[in-house]
Amino acid sequence: MDFFYLSKLFITYLFAFFMGLFSSIPVGAVQLQVIKKSINGNLRSAIATASGSATSDFIYGFLILFGLGSYLLDMRFQVFIYSLGIVVLCILAYRTIKERHYVLNNGDRNNRRGRFSYLSGITIAISNPGMIIWWIIGYRLYLDLNLFTQVGPGIKMLFIISGCLGLGGYLIFIAVLLHRMKESFQEHFIYNAHIVLTVILVGLIIYFAVKLVAIIFSLPLGEAPY
Repeated sequence: MDFFYLSKLFITYLFAFFMGLFSSIPVGAVQLQVIKKSINGNLRSAIATASGSATSDFIYGFLILFGLGSYLLDMRFQVFIYSLGIVVLCILAYRTIKERHYVLNNGDRNNRRGRFSYLSGITIAISNPGMIIWWIIGYRLYLDLNLFTQVGPGIKMLFIISGCLGLGGYLIFIAVLLHRMKESFQEHFIYNAHIVLTVILVGLIIYFAVKLVAIIFSLPLGEAPY
């Protein structure tokens, strides 16, 4: 490989990495879970949740870049995703309300079930249709750079993995940062933080519900959503 080709691969990595990083900055259900677990002192669970989210991101990226993007944008699939998202967010809101009282009355909750948190991260992230749009737009912008005359499977995999590293890396950074700062958080701060997280989760549930109703009513008359 010559230096020019390696430079283009490095640009590919940087582009996808920052695309993944920027996609993880807006507050969503995964970010809320990572924040909640971190300020509760559960760093391992927070990192597992972030890793699960990156895995879900990899699945979406692989499906879109290797030819299944149009299926993921199908309205019937969107109905399923938004329905799943509402269920997952309701469970998270309920758990957050319970943990708010637990943290206030019993101190640090030792919830270190890494495997459950990993699966939770996958489920939460995969029920976020916005990730599909991020991959489609991000990859389209990358192609517009015209770095390669033909983007083969190897370059596509580099793009996908780099994007997942950006998303997962940002979430893990947030988890470690908040975990190290948790000792400075007073009990009433953690209690109020859980209230704010609950309100945001409820807002996301309402948003998903509105989108779901809009999609159902936009389906052709007589067509089943599933």
